Amino acid sequence: MIKAENGVYRRLGVTVSLLGALALTASGTAQTAATYGLKAGKPYNGTQLKFLICCATAGQFAQMIKLTGEGSEFQKLTGITVKWENTPYEALQQKILVEATTGNTYDVVAWVDAWGEAFKSQMLPLQSRIAADKINMKDYPNAYIEASTDASGNIVGLPFRGHPLVLFYRKDVFKDLGLKVPTTWQDVVKTAATIQQKKPGMTGLSTMYGVSAGQNLFNWVSMLWGNGGDILDKDGKPVFNSAKGVQATQFYIDILRKDKVTNPAATTFAEPESSSELLQGRAAMWVGWWWYWARFSDPKGVAPAVLNNVGFAPAPGWAGGKTQNYALIWPLGIFKNSKNPDASWEFIKYVTSTEVQKKVAANRSIPAEADNTIVTFSGMNDARVNAANGGIPKVGAQALTTARTLPQVKTWAEIQSVLEVGINQMATGADVKATLDRMAKDVDAIQKRAGYYK
Repeated sequence: MIKAENGVYRRLGVTVSLLGALALTASGTAQTAATYGLKAGKPYNGTQLKFLICCATAGQFAQMIKLTGEGSEFQKLTGITVKWENTPYEALQQKILVEATTGNTYDVVAWVDAWGEAFKSQMLPLQSRIAADKINMKDYPNAYIEASTDASGNIVGLPFRGHPLVLFYRKDVFKDLGLKVPTTWQDVVKTAATIQQKKPGMTGLSTMYGVSAGQNLFNWVSMLWGNGGDILDKDGKPVFNSAKGVQATQFYIDILRKDKVTNPAATTFAEPESSSELLQGRAAMWVGWWWYWARFSDPKGVAPAVLNNVGFAPAPGWAGGKTQNYALIWPLGIFKNSKNPDASWEFIKYVTSTEVQKKVAANRSIPAEADNTIVTFSGMNDARVNAANGGIPKVGAQALTTARTLPQVKTWAEIQSVLEVGINQMATGADVKATLDRMAKDVDAIQKRAGYYK
């Protein structure tokens, strides 16, 4: 998740008189308010916004803090300054819930997709603003739009930071053994077994089954969806214990317990530990968020044998099924109780604009601070962005054409807890079918209590 990310970005901006404000990019090209669809003439000059978010050291966020704070490009174009909160990731969800229902401190908020349904009713609908500013919503993946929309069909956020899952692999190992990059989970397991047989001491695939913010669900839901299963049906009832769900889950658990192509310690691994297996050269494959590309290409962050030897491909699908992985998205919206909704919209337009996101994603001046994250298809397919990031943005765009988001239900936090604990229990020996059935009963009780059905 994002709490593991880091980075800082520096830019130079100057003010001249043209449409009220101009800024200078690193390439020397003059930028106007119109470049980002902002209002000319600084109508909100002097406004100070408060932005509720975490993780100020994440590469993308750190760069954009520099672009929107005192003396920044955004301030020179609009006269607006923005204070970015740096709430710890673990505390952010609860803080958003409190602010949405009882607070009036913050103007703008970013949230993780599955959290949103619990407070979307307290967010300002954005359709009229989107239409007025002619923002092309078709440029975003469907999964990102779904997570940014409330139960009544109102768009309450614009996609801000998003990640598809991709398959990272050791290019040198694959070349040495003459292996093809697998496209299905079934082939991943076979390839991992071959690697372990021919490269003693190297784990074929790094995975994560530990209980930590739902991270052990990422690959599981990809297998579940790819096999034609689902977490909830259209009425909100649990269906992950269906025959297809049992089959996909058994496969996921077998990677560890039967096939033994992953580290036995994966029962305790979350994202940081599982990614480190590839970073430090102990594993040959890992399926995770695409933003790790910057980390895998950082000479200070990887083992010497790993540097320049990590390749990537779309996350594997299910043999004979659909290639559907989980797409993580952070929408950006305005609290209904904000005193500065119009100035907040200017800020949202700026940081979500493809032009700003391309500037951030293409900046690799400091390897440890790079971040390939970008949320529009046009940005993901941009030549400069891909040249700066080894082509992974295009691969991400490919993965996002069939990606999905987690269920948009207000009970997700409770459901996630049931699912991640159950996955861990199965990974440590519990029977798959019996555990899934028990989990389904627990989720059914949660959904009934919340009024989704009787």
